[in-house]
Amino acid sequence: MNIHFERHETVPAYTRNLTSKDQIKWSAEFEVPAIGADILIRLNGIGRARVVGYATQGGYLGVMSVPCTPSDWWIRQNGPPTPDNAALAFGAEIALLSSKEPP
Repeated sequence: MNIHFERHETVPAYTRNLTSKDQIKWSAEFEVPAIGADILIRLNGIGRARVVGYATQGGYLGVMSVPCTPSDWWIRQNGPPTPDNAALAFGAEIALLSSKEPP
């Protein structure tokens, strides 16, 4: 199993079996959100974000996402949020949002 970071334009094959040694793992109870979906990144209070792609790292599948209203510390640490400068968040770190929910 590769542990390096790799971006994906589509969702690669994955399993929810977190003990798997030979498949990429998705760590949420819900399906992988589609590109364009709104999510809530719970980690570090990042908040609402939009999914712009997918990536794998350390054997886990995550979503590449652009924070909607990043905090000043996030911008200082990462630069302006753009699809080319998206944040990687794993399933256990996010929640799904309806695009109709307020920020």
